[in-house]
Amino acid sequence: MKRLYIVLLLLAVCLAVTALVLPAGSHKREIVAQKLISAIPPQLFPVSKNFTYHNLVAVLMFHDISPTAKSSSTITPQLFKADLDMLSNDGYHVISTDHFARFLAGKSGVPDKAVVITFDDGYEAFYKYAYPQLLAHKMPATEFVIVGTIGPHGAPVAGWRELDQIPKLTWPELKEMQAHGMSFYSHSYNTHYAAVLVPGGKSAPALAYPIWLPREHRRETRAEFSTRVRYDLREAKLVLQEKLGKPVDQLAWPFGWTSPETIRIAQSVGYRYLYTIQEGMNGPHTNPLHIYRIEAGGPDISPGLLNAKIRKYVMLYNLHEKIKRVVKA
Repeated sequence: MKRLYIVLLLLAVCLAVTALVLPAGSHKREIVAQKLISAIPPQLFPVSKNFTYHNLVAVLMFHDISPTAKSSSTITPQLFKADLDMLSNDGYHVISTDHFARFLAGKSGVPDKAVVITFDDGYEAFYKYAYPQLLAHKMPATEFVIVGTIGPHGAPVAGWRELDQIPKLTWPELKEMQAHGMSFYSHSYNTHYAAVLVPGGKSAPALAYPIWLPREHRRETRAEFSTRVRYDLREAKLVLQEKLGKPVDQLAWPFGWTSPETIRIAQSVGYRYLYTIQEGMNGPHTNPLHIYRIEAGGPDISPGLLNAKIRKYVMLYNLHEKIKRVVKA
């Protein structure tokens, strides 16, 4: 425990210096603070029986579940069940993303130890493995789907090799699950791929920046980029609304990447709640255009480690709030 307090003290000093040196709201300030926070091992935050939190929400992020396939974002059905058992046994209260949205809008409170469960990409495994366990535990969850890939006649994920394609959910499965408390929002229409921005340069998410057009030997203009992104985000929203019969105002960015321009475009077509992959807790003053999530879907993240990660981000959130009050004073 002494090591933890030393680490927190050093972090507090570093964050305070960052807040004083870098301008409020600057992207660089946010990146520096996030790197400092991510570097702290969650094992330093042992969870006691009395651990709780109030007026905060932890949004957990999963991707794929498989009894055989292995990847950095794939867990076994047994591990997912163990995660839900931990949430239930340790007094967490799982709420829907709709409830969470009302909280961010100042229209609803949340229970103590509130948690939201999210999945990305729309894999068929959500129906086969996650859905039965969620029903058994009486917990809602949200799947952010790549709308154009939903079956039975969905397209392959654009930009992915054939051998990397993973079976996707179907519209009948979505409708069945929605009738039993699950919800589905946008993860793009079909722009979940990385693209080259300049010749010889690194690739980046195609939904975040103007991409290189090799046939024309040039980069997209801002107008072309805006038109492409607007079409994708609008199409995803309209198709989901038509197929499932409920408003769609939530979006999880592919790869968690975005830019000020894509945020403006998303807002202009009706998205109000935008999810990142940046880890942290969400409070009543969290910007709904920058929602934090906690990675929970790695094979090396045990239920105990996930519990410790939540406690870590609760403590750091509270510390950050205290630092902001001191700096303002």
